[in-house]
Amino acid sequence: MDLDSASVLWLRTAALAVPWLATSAILIANYGVFVLPVVLVIAWFGGDQHSTPRRRRAIVAGCLAAAVAICIGLVLERALARPRPFVALGFVPLVEHAADSSFPSDHTLFGVALVTPLAWTLRPGGLLILIWALLVGAARVVAGLHYPSDILGSVGLALVLDAIAVSVTSPLLVALPAGARSLLGVDPG
Repeated sequence: MDLDSASVLWLRTAALAVPWLATSAILIANYGVFVLPVVLVIAWFGGDQHSTPRRRRAIVAGCLAAAVAICIGLVLERALARPRPFVALGFVPLVEHAADSSFPSDHTLFGVALVTPLAWTLRPGGLLILIWALLVGAARVVAGLHYPSDILGSVGLALVLDAIAVSVTSPLLVALPAGARSLLGVDPG
């Protein structure tokens, strides 16, 4: 048995042995990704005025990367069609899910793409939200929906998309009419 499969089985077994761990994994796997946009809205309107332009540029970059990540994820899951662990290994997942492709992890790809520019900008607080996004991916492994390599591959892809999004965000914001930039409260930097 390969390390990916063995890891899924071990994590699932460990979670089932500890009821609060299984419950936590289920909650985070199902709903954890929804925390991320809420935190971004709070970050958009909160914080000190000095860091607002930089923080908002990071949020725009994250939203851009996440939008592209969703599109790329749809293409990859159809092209690769990797069976999910619960299908390939023959067990009931902790979270009910369709037997579609395991790679990429949409939750991880979207989550990491969405919040990493903010994590790069707001240290150390921004790192906490990135850790949460990674925890969502880990919970989906525990739930039997993904392999660890699905999560790692999704994180790697998200980081590449984030680097590209950060590099193009300021030029895109410059291209916006001044009124639109003012309405959004973003400064191209």
